[in-house]
Amino acid sequence: SIEPYKERFMMFLRMDPWFGQEAIDFLEDSCRKYPVRGVKLHPAHYTLHPYGELTVRLCRKAGELGLPVLFHCGDEMMCLPLQIGELAAQCPDTVIILAHMGGYAHNRDAIEVAKKYKNIYIDTSEVPLVKEIRWLVDELGAERIFFGTDAPCCDPMVELKKVLLAGLSEEELEKVLYQNAVRVMGLEEIR
Repeated sequence: SIEPYKERFMMFLRMDPWFGQEAIDFLEDSCRKYPVRGVKLHPAHYTLHPYGELTVRLCRKAGELGLPVLFHCGDEMMCLPLQIGELAAQCPDTVIILAHMGGYAHNRDAIEVAKKYKNIYIDTSEVPLVKEIRWLVDELGAERIFFGTDAPCCDPMVELKKVLLAGLSEEELEKVLYQNAVRVMGLEEIR
């Protein structure tokens, strides 16, 4: 049980929209029992388009619960930034986070879709080049960027070093490294 340590834990639920209402019920029940602060979706693993009805329903429910939805957003089919943008248009009250900035080949699309939909944010995990992190902040503002590690797949120290080398101001670093997460995940009340 996490009960003795509840104040020190938070979780993102990795979910599968194929389960429809059962997934939605599980999300609501989990939020009552655990310190859930977000949902993680990886459309290539469960083979559903991000803008399909089942995913939209689950993401809308997450938004109603005040939870952001973190999408694997890389070069794989069903994980492309423009596809996730179609979902963001249908879920304007849900914060959508594009992990990995669209991968190696779709980072410009990730920025463009985030400019189009104000509910889209981008995380820095697995962003291949330091200069791309600077580019993200210049294009979107530090308020729309989250530090991410994708641990245990990536070394958190390497991910942190990339952000620290990106030439961000102290204020931008504070937003990217923690203030944005605190704001979007509603962590203020935990302090």
